[in-house]
Amino acid sequence: MAIDPVCKMTVDENAPAATSEYKGVTYYFCAPGCKAAFDEDPEKYLRAPERRSLLSRLIRGRRSG
Repeated sequence: MAIDPVCKMTVDENAPAATSEYKGVTYYFCAPGCKAAFDEDPEKYLRAPERRSLLSRLIRGRRSG
């Protein structure tokens, strides 16, 4: 099983709704809409969530101080 990088649902690699190739890696999607979102900005979905969260906290801290 693969994980859809957009919605984080599990996807059967043998029967995905859609796939995309990015930097030599195949990504599997539960629906065409998730593939479209990924294709528009793959890096948005491949960044580590912890990093995005840390970045958000840092930005909020700068705005309030």
